[in-house]
Amino acid sequence: MNQTDYEKILREFDIPGNLISAKPYGSGHINDTVLVEYVYENKNLKYILRRINDYVFHEPLLIVENTLRVTTHYRKKLIENNEKDINRKVLTLYKTKNGQYYFVDSNGGYWCLLSFIPNAYTVDKVETENQAYQAAKAFGKFQKYLTDIDISRCHETIKNFHDLDKRLAKYDESVGKDVKNRVQNIPDEINKIEKFRYVTEEYLQLRDKNIPLRITHNDTKINNVMLDEKTSEGLCVIDLDTVMPGIILNDFGDMVRTFTSPADEDEKNTEKVFVRMNIFEAMTRGYFSEVKNILTEDENNNLVTGAKIIVYEQAVRFLTDFIDGDVYYKIKYDKHNLVRAVNQLALLDSIEKNYMQMQAVVEKYSKQRND
Repeated sequence: MNQTDYEKILREFDIPGNLISAKPYGSGHINDTVLVEYVYENKNLKYILRRINDYVFHEPLLIVENTLRVTTHYRKKLIENNEKDINRKVLTLYKTKNGQYYFVDSNGGYWCLLSFIPNAYTVDKVETENQAYQAAKAFGKFQKYLTDIDISRCHETIKNFHDLDKRLAKYDESVGKDVKNRVQNIPDEINKIEKFRYVTEEYLQLRDKNIPLRITHNDTKINNVMLDEKTSEGLCVIDLDTVMPGIILNDFGDMVRTFTSPADEDEKNTEKVFVRMNIFEAMTRGYFSEVKNILTEDENNNLVTGAKIIVYEQAVRFLTDFIDGDVYYKIKYDKHNLVRAVNQLALLDSIEKNYMQMQAVVEKYSKQRND
């Protein structure tokens, strides 16, 4: 889409001023995200315009309802706790001129307009212990403030999103159909998926435990936390499309997946892919500084197992998409999803090697629960 197309959509929203620019923004794999700049009364105002990917989210309206419910609850908690600078700590959704929090274009696409957090930045890769600490602390606060939200009123926006059983069943189906004739060229990757299939048993055992259902973010990458430009404090958790009922092990696991490796998730040299224990410890310390007494014993005991499960799940998802012809994730070159899958399997190797040490770190902070 070009700026003219964006301008037509933006006219539907009830915001003041004149449009200066609208440009693609961010590094997400799923939704179309646009940075919008207006001028009003000699001030520059920025917004985020997002199109909900209806291939991934079959009922986009549920995304809007969840986002509105979660941000309303979170804002209330910020006020109750006398926090300052609230508009920089929680996203705001803007209404259309028809009073809705979304606009449907002529192609049936759902668009939302959200606040842009000023004087803040994101990083795509954790470079320092403080970044890991601050981002994990922000995700911990997000979890803490949503502990008492009415889960029954929040929707499951992607059915069986973290159901490893079903992810593997889909993978097996894709291998069997082999619609793009790619399976014969990836025997090593297929064998590696089989090697780690035992992780499914750990997943099934967890389902039998008393792991509480919570409202979880389900995409706890470092670039989904806005960091303050001056202090690097974790300000605001963003990208709320996957917020829905789930278990906290998934969120912690995805932090491990996306924080701890020094390499991007599409790094081709797997020797660069491993768990940095100093980053893991900083992340864990930041997370527990907020959740304190919220987590149960079963949750504490299985956080690292949750990391193994989520990394394996992501490897399966990337490889499935490669086999299917790259229909889910955005790619930049032909074997991009294959590279991502191999990368995740290398990270899983590293988690296995460091498992006991990671468990000891979690135990340390789950008992200490203070900075």
